[in-house]
This record gives sequence, C-alpha cells and structure tokens, in this order.
Amino acid sequence: MIRVLLFMLLLILLPVLNGCQGREINSTTATMGLGVDLAGDQVKMSIQLAKPMAPQNASEEPSFVVTSSTGPTFSDAARKIYLKTPRYTLWSHSSVFLLGENLARKDLSLIMDTLSRNVDIRKSSLIFVTQGYSPEQLLQAQSPLEPTSSQGIKNLLELQEKQLGIYVGIHVGEFINILSTSGIEPLVPQVTLAKQGEKMVPILNGAAVFKGKKMVGSLNEDETRGYRFLQEGQKQGGLIIIPCPLDQNKKVTLEILRCQTKSQAQVSGDNVRMQIKIDVEGNFYEQNSTGELLTLENIKVMEQLANEEIRRQCNACITQAQSLNSDILGWGRKLENTHPKTFNRLISRWNEIFPQIEADIKVNFSIRRTYLTDRSFEFR
Repeated sequence: MIRVLLFMLLLILLPVLNGCQGREINSTTATMGLGVDLAGDQVKMSIQLAKPMAPQNASEEPSFVVTSSTGPTFSDAARKIYLKTPRYTLWSHSSVFLLGENLARKDLSLIMDTLSRNVDIRKSSLIFVTQGYSPEQLLQAQSPLEPTSSQGIKNLLELQEKQLGIYVGIHVGEFINILSTSGIEPLVPQVTLAKQGEKMVPILNGAAVFKGKKMVGSLNEDETRGYRFLQEGQKQGGLIIIPCPLDQNKKVTLEILRCQTKSQAQVSGDNVRMQIKIDVEGNFYEQNSTGELLTLENIKVMEQLANEEIRRQCNACITQAQSLNSDILGWGRKLENTHPKTFNRLISRWNEIFPQIEADIKVNFSIRRTYLTDRSFEFR
C-alpha cells in the first residue's frame, strides 16, 4: 500500500520536477561566465556559453562561444543577447562574474539593483574586476588545461590560496552584503591577460579597492598578502620568503600551515587604535644556499625574520588602504560590534578618522617541521 501511495505521489510531482523551469534541454545552453562593463554610455553584457557539442579537435576550436550586447540598462543588454543566441541561457551555471574596470570606477549603482535582485545570477559565483582588458576579452581568452577561461580563472584563485596565500576570494553575495554594510568596504581580486607563448592567458594581478559606489585604487601582490594576514579567523596555506640568517643575499622559504588572526579596537575619546595579534605555524621548506641552518639559534632567528616580513606586508596593506581612505579591513564594523556608541558618534567623521588609525601588530611565527631531513644539504 505504501509503495502504491509513493508511486502516485511521484506521478503527481513529475510535472513540477521537470527541470530548467519547464524548458526542453535541447533549447538551453549553460553559461560558464558572465561579464558586465561600460561601452560609452551603454552597459555591455558579455556571456561565455558552452557549445552544445564538444568540438572534435579541441586544440583548434574552443568549446565555448562568447556573445555580447549593449543597452541603456543591465537588463536590456542581457535580454538583447537573445537577438544573437538561439537558445535559452542558464545563468545559474555561471561560477564567475567579471566586473569591468570602466564600470567599477564610474558607478556600481548601474548594476547593483539587478545583481542583488536577479534570481538567475548565482550569489555563490566568484567576482573579479578586469584590469586593462574588458570582460569580453577575458571571456574570449583560452586558459591552459581548462576548457574555458571562466573555469581557469576560478581555479587560479582557489589553487593559489593554499599554495601561495595571496588572494582572498569574494562571492557575489558577499560583495552585495559588504556594499550595504557600514564600517567595511569590499576588496575584489583583479584578473588580466598576459602573454604565454603565442597566446594571451588570464592571470591574477592585485586586488581592486572600493569605496562606496566606486573602485578607488588597487593593492599590489604584497599588500594583498598583507590583507589576507589581517583577516579575522583561521587561514591555511601560503609561503613566506625571508633572508637567510647565514647570508643576506640568499633566501629561505617557509611554508605556512595555519594562521590565526584576532583584532580588537581600543578607544580613548575620539582616538581609535587597533590591536592585532597574528599566530602562524609553518615549516622550514627550502634554502637556496649551503650551511647548517637548522639549529635552535638559527630557527629562532628565522622565526623573528618571518615575524618582521609578515608585519611589513600587513603595514603595507594598511598604508595603502588608508591612503585610498577605504576601510577594506572592516575596522569600522569591528568598532561598531565592540563599541557601538563610539561608532555611532564617529561614523559621520569616519573619512577623517580611518586614515589616522594606528595599528599595533604582534606576530608569532613558529617553525614546526623540516620535512624529510633535519639537516641542511652539504656538498662533499
């Protein structure tokens, strides 16, 4: 009897469970990446679409097509795609959203309503700002080892975090939330094209700094790594390069296992000061010189050098953020959470106060392991 009831229930639900909003699968195509920029005074929408049939020779013909259209609004430009594309495009498949630098520097309000309202734009998509090239050009590029540049850009960000520990990804939903929250501004990884052999391929290059409705500048690689160290909570992965204690012209590579950052705001009248504590555990990974480094004395020296290098990168990030007067570090939100009355009193003057905030940064780097050997290599 139970089986009969379940069978009848399944028959009733079949029309509802028919995917793709009731559209035939042969009339749809998956969107791998979305991009939006300005073309003059028009909004330009670009989409990267997977071809329905994979090409027979992938080395000669890409497995995707890129289509663009323009209009006075984001929605109009997006709908005009259907003047060129004979299939319904499934935006929810897109894992990457590219924001053109021209639009980012002019006015985010041109797209933010649609970005937050449109149910087809995946809020878990990673967002990037294009640098020196349009979203259309990035989507048209081919990524080594990946069928589409969208997948390649996404993988670049995810792989570098544990291998190098430089860039911090941000999703569309987080971007929207930060822009609508007081006391914090978004930082978005930048992507550009670089020549590799005879092709131009996507690479990550710094991070875009926002303030209100506009992009106001960028962080370089060093400053972006400092930003990652300054982020609250635990992080894993990355490398730190320090001078060799035995020869300042040589280098030592330390691998970061985990990093824990805690910060708090101290208030005295209208004066705000940030106390930041960073605990890092890592491994001795490589030296490009000879000489016995793995002694207790040298290990302490290397830990101190690592402390200084991390502190330098953090200060570089803070200096750039304050010079752009953009609270990407979320110090205002931290102050609001711990001293709400003070924040409410100072929020109207935050543009004056944030650039003057001083930070006390304490770093504690501990070397835990040396991998296969506990002695440095010596020639005989």
